[in-house]
Amino acid sequence: YIAHPLGAGADRESNRKKAAEIVAMAGEKGVAPIADWIILSGHWTEDKREQGLAIDLTLIERCDELWACGPRISEGMRIEIRHALNHGKPVIRMSHDLVYGERIYELT
Repeated sequence: YIAHPLGAGADRESNRKKAAEIVAMAGEKGVAPIADWIILSGHWTEDKREQGLAIDLTLIERCDELWACGPRISEGMRIEIRHALNHGKPVIRMSHDLVYGERIYELT
């Protein structure tokens, strides 16, 4: 599962584009990336955020691990990371180019 900041502000579209690039890079590395929120956020407004997050949490339970990508960990990402950790899923804080990652064992 690919987690990346999205937001509702002016940077929303650039965040979606960067996340899509990360998904493509993961695919090139032989990973089967999951990032449904990229598609949903292009069609749903912020008023469906909770519905989208519920879908994301269900998908996280079915993934092997969560990759936390992007320049920061957003509040939505915190929810996703906590959910992954609570379900025994490895959480990796990936570099912007997916070259290396550091495992997250807990959020502070």
